[in-house]
Amino acid sequence: MSALDDVQQIATSMASVASNAEQVDLLILGGGRGGLAMLEVLQQYDWINIHAIVDITESATAFPMARQSGIHTSIDCALSLDQFNGDIVIDVTGDKKMAKKLASRLLLRRIELISGKSAKLLFDLVTKQLRNEKTIHNQSTRLNLLDSMLNITMQLENRPPQVDVINNSLIDLCAHIQAEKGLAIVFNRNRSGEITHAVGTDKPACDQPGWAAIQDACLNLNEHHRFKKLAQPIHLHCSETTSIFNAILPIWHKDGLAGALLLDLPAILSREKRTSLNMASIHLNMAVKTLDQYEQLEQMAIFDGLTGAYNRHYFKQKIKKEVSRIRRNPTATLACGFIDIDDFKQVNDHYGHQVGDLALKEITQAILRSIRDYDICARYGGDEFVILLPGDALEMQISIEEIGMRILKHVNEIHIEQAADLSISVSIGMALLSAQTLDSKILLKMADHAVYQAKEAGKNCLRIYSDEQFIFNNGNK
Repeated sequence: MSALDDVQQIATSMASVASNAEQVDLLILGGGRGGLAMLEVLQQYDWINIHAIVDITESATAFPMARQSGIHTSIDCALSLDQFNGDIVIDVTGDKKMAKKLASRLLLRRIELISGKSAKLLFDLVTKQLRNEKTIHNQSTRLNLLDSMLNITMQLENRPPQVDVINNSLIDLCAHIQAEKGLAIVFNRNRSGEITHAVGTDKPACDQPGWAAIQDACLNLNEHHRFKKLAQPIHLHCSETTSIFNAILPIWHKDGLAGALLLDLPAILSREKRTSLNMASIHLNMAVKTLDQYEQLEQMAIFDGLTGAYNRHYFKQKIKKEVSRIRRNPTATLACGFIDIDDFKQVNDHYGHQVGDLALKEITQAILRSIRDYDICARYGGDEFVILLPGDALEMQISIEEIGMRILKHVNEIHIEQAADLSISVSIGMALLSAQTLDSKILLKMADHAVYQAKEAGKNCLRIYSDEQFIFNNGNK
């Protein structure tokens, strides 16, 4: 049987309750810890009416709660007893003389008295009930916080933007620790910040008074901080109001501070709230780290580690999608180009692999400068690149010629300081197919044949084929 059941059983066993089970009127004597505990538990029940709470001083502990709940308070015990015509007087003053006076005074009025050991028993039961309720509340709050953390963790598989993770964490944390106000701030690599979300207040601009104080507070953080109470609260002005924040929770990234949560916390934090803040800080930092690791894995999966161009695996996936897309548009075409570095083995043999790597990086940049934003460039092999150029049939034959010639020009202009006398050139073979004849294997085969023709023609030149027909022959030699 729970403590709450015990309290109910004691109350219902009294004669006054038996005769008037629908409503019980109480008068509480004593406004200290005992009176406060009685108030906290007994006012939860609709069938219990607390007539008043009485103490000898206006500063009694239970008086603020009583007044907030609309319960009468008094420091005149005699008057309160005279005016009370209810069912039960609960004496939690602990005064034995008071108990004897009350017993004789209330007997003739047929008012039940709970005092002495009975009051002690009731106080113990009520106190136990409050402890249980607090424990349940704390566990429920922690479970809700863990549930929010789990929800964010599960969303990480979908690669949400980092700012969404930070904003959602702010909303959940403010709810769980009952922070009146909160701000989410995201920093870029040069430590320039942006306020991305606000709870309990309008979102202020980053040029508002107080923003400099936020940046200063962030600069004083280190990676050992979970959350930090600020010695000088930060005042942020927004519209006609001022929001005050007295704590900061940093969010760390491998390169430093990724963001921060500003919070308006109570002056005294319970152990439970401190635990929640620590848990939230650890989880949020792990979530940001996990997102960063996912991003690194994705980078490794689709980008070439040396040059930064897409890798061969990504290109194969992309060409399948582009072929499928362009086949649905009768006026569209797709061009593919192989770019082979001329005599690259001699570059490595003569100048060393370090210069060879620099040459690969420079050639990648030359290609990227030559193609359009929506074109694809990938490193296809050790010294071979491939480009994918979608477009309209009316313009593509001219466009791919211009793009090819730009690549030749930009590669010829490459200068590497460690090998000042090195001249770099490439041979380019391009193929163009319309939507009606488009096939990825045929397109790649045509481009490969075109680059072979460019090599045979003396290198440093461009060859283009369209629908199995040779259409362009140009070079710089």
